[in-house]
Formats: sequence, C-alpha cells, structure tokens
Amino acid sequence: MNTEKLPVTLVVVTLNEEANLRRCLASADFCQHRIIVDSGSTDRTVPIAEEMGAEVLKRTWTGFADQKNFGVAAAKTEWVLCLDADEEISPELRQSIITNGDRLNQYDGFELNRHAFYLNRFINHSGWYPEWRLFMYRRSCGSWGGCEPHAYVKFSGRKARLLGDLYHYTYRDIRHHAQKTFSYAQTAAQTMFEAGRQASFFDLRARAPWAFVRSLFLERGFLDGFAGLVIAWMSAYYTFLKYALLKQLSSQVEPQ
Repeated sequence: MNTEKLPVTLVVVTLNEEANLRRCLASADFCQHRIIVDSGSTDRTVPIAEEMGAEVLKRTWTGFADQKNFGVAAAKTEWVLCLDADEEISPELRQSIITNGDRLNQYDGFELNRHAFYLNRFINHSGWYPEWRLFMYRRSCGSWGGCEPHAYVKFSGRKARLLGDLYHYTYRDIRHHAQKTFSYAQTAAQTMFEAGRQASFFDLRARAPWAFVRSLFLERGFLDGFAGLVIAWMSAYYTFLKYALLKQLSSQVEPQ
C-alpha cells in the first residue's frame, strides 16, 4: 500500500461535532492537509481537530455551500475532498482513493457512494442508497451551490466513480431526525420564499402523500423494515412542513 500522503485537502464544516469528528478525520489520514471550518462549536470539536493536526478556521455560519466554498478556497492543494463530520471513509473506499492517487491527472473529480447508517442498520433502499455524490474534485472544476440546505458541487470536467462506500452516520435517533427535519424544512422554506416561490393547493395537499408513497414503495423502503417506514414518514413530514412554512411566510407579507 502506498503510505505517502495524497495531494488532497480534506474540508469539513463543523458545529458541535465532538462525537463524530475524530472518526471522520482518522478515516482521511491519507490527505496532505485537513481543514475544519467551525461555526462556533461549544463542545470539544475544535480541540479534537487541533489534536489531530487539522487546521481550524472559525467563521460565522453563512450556509452549507458558502461554508464549504470558504474551506475549499483555503486549501493548499488543487484537489479537495469535502466531507461532513458524520461521514467516514470505509476501508474499501480508502484503498480505492489511494489506488487512484496516481490517476488524479486523468480526471477532474470522483463520485463517492454514500451509505447511511440509521436506527442500528445500514439503509439499502428508501431513496438513501445508492447515493453517488461528487465530493472529491479539482478546485478549478467545481464549486458548491444549490438551494439551502441541499448543497451540491456544480462541476464541469472529467469524472469517475470510486469503489467502496462513504459511511454516513445520520441521525442519532428518531427525535434527532425529527428535529433536523424541522430545521431543514425551515431553511428550505426560507430559501424558496426569498426566490419568490409560493405554496400552491397542490403543494400543500399532494406532495407529502406522494413523498411517503415514493419512499416506502417506489424506492422500496419497505425492505428497510421499521427504519424504512420511519424514513418514509419523515420524508412526508419534511415535504409538508416545507410548503406549510412557505405558506406561513407568504401570508405574513403585508400587501403593498
């Protein structure tokens, strides 16, 4: 195995991630440089990052895409690997990245297959897997964009897929899932509102039931057992909340 560091900078955006960060950083020890963009952690996130040799940049939260772009801009290499603190590179994926280190000049980006772990099991369906995301790329060929909170890399160039999974340790439990779902729905509703969107009759009455049916049946969430049922209901919950909150925002605007 090639033990030399790859000319890649790891970028991780954090806020109170002491429970996850050590695992994430350890799995990417093949990177020459590791950057943490922290938005005000009050736990041991920053000390853990410093103990593990990562550079910590402190910055007020400005959104997922903007925080990630800030970290990428500070990278000391042309190639970057952008992960969340609750993600871990599996042994197979680690070997695949290292093996392809000599092929960095042949491509401009690599897609990784994210595999979520939720309610004590890996989720193999429900629209959660497979989930190919372009997280490793040349800085000159991509930047983070999209509508909050769903950031993604806007990319132009040659890309390939790497073998092995990127483990994603999602929500701690159903309570945590519900809390994050409400937060994401608020952010999405605000983003749509600022873009001039309004919630229609169809949005409020049909989209949530469709999200449930799609997740549980079309995306075969029933094969994920109880976890698949919870995911389907949370998908419907998120969808309804997003449009209900958008309706609320619109109704609060005073007529001119």
